[in-house]
Amino acid sequence: MNEAATLGHSAVPSTSITDQSIQIKDHKVEYLSSLTALRGIAALLVAIFHFEMAAARFVPQAQSMFFEKCYLMVDLFFIMSGFIMLHVYSKDFNAGIQGESLKKFFVARFARVYPLHLFSTLLLVVIVRWLTDWGNPPILLEQPADILPNILLLHSFGFTNIYSWNIPSWSISAEFAAYLLFPFLALFLNKKRLIAVLLLTVLVVVAYYSIMYVLPRKNPINPAIPVPHNLNTTFDYGYIRGIAGFITGMLVYLVYGLKAFKRAFSGDFVSILLMLGIGLSLHYALNDGITVLLFAMLVLSVAANTGKISTFFNTRVMQFLGDISYSIYLMQIFLQEPFSHGYLLPGTVGVGRGRQNIELFSGLFYCLIYVLLLVLISYVTYRWIERPCRRFINRSWGK
Repeated sequence: MNEAATLGHSAVPSTSITDQSIQIKDHKVEYLSSLTALRGIAALLVAIFHFEMAAARFVPQAQSMFFEKCYLMVDLFFIMSGFIMLHVYSKDFNAGIQGESLKKFFVARFARVYPLHLFSTLLLVVIVRWLTDWGNPPILLEQPADILPNILLLHSFGFTNIYSWNIPSWSISAEFAAYLLFPFLALFLNKKRLIAVLLLTVLVVVAYYSIMYVLPRKNPINPAIPVPHNLNTTFDYGYIRGIAGFITGMLVYLVYGLKAFKRAFSGDFVSILLMLGIGLSLHYALNDGITVLLFAMLVLSVAANTGKISTFFNTRVMQFLGDISYSIYLMQIFLQEPFSHGYLLPGTVGVGRGRQNIELFSGLFYCLIYVLLLVLISYVTYRWIERPCRRFINRSWGK
């Protein structure tokens, strides 16, 4: 998911990106390039999580829950997205909500997330319904009735009975729900800072707690199986999860604006300590709320870092991965699709989503090929679909 993820680039249509800043109207906004790299890492971890679910699990749960819990990288995307949106657009909604600012914001956000979403969804439908016999009869994840809710970005609001079609794209629906609220949230924070922070903090805590312990969630494949107390909600309450993460990112950005906190989180030791903490939290499957809290601090730390972490994240390879991270996130489905229709990798034992196990080194080998192919595909769609469509829409309607 690449806005940071969303997965989105922090530029808007009238921007001129340099190495140091983004020009927006009459004010400059620092380009937080380290978060671009963090998006790339998160997108690859989501892709590996889905590889284990769809194709071959090469790390047994009994040994480590790290990859099993990497669905939480989507929450990292939401937090980064809220952080970046407030960083870039806060001044546009400082005094009020003006029609011009609102238009530019929504055109930029639509241009960023929708073209590739539409392309990937329609391409998947064409492959399943016309180019193969995979849709006859359709599997549970690819019901024809679910196509329209996916296209209309309604598939995180309970309009479908399961995560469907381009499975990761539920988060784009949730992300866009957060975009719709953002101008009002930004104005609230600008006008009534203290009250807004208190209310929004309570809202985030209640939202996360409700997802884990209150809302009537059901296993979409087998309703008789109890749902764990986690944040892994998608098609049903995904919009709540997305909005909660997005608001968390906005609140973290307010902390980033405090010089004392920014300085305290700027060192490599803090960033490394947080990364280790996240790794352990995922490995031991600690409560998802703990991991999300560590994510929030990690975003603050990476954005503020002035040491070797920043230097590494600003290398060409890491920036490249960040640039194509949204394509990585949405195009992974095409490498997983054959396994949803009965194909098996040599050496796998077991049948069913998440139950196709494989020996560690064979699994690592297949996963490496999968990642390399995904990066190649993502570069193609980034260069020829994602970026040109974004530029065209911004030039045409973002003025």
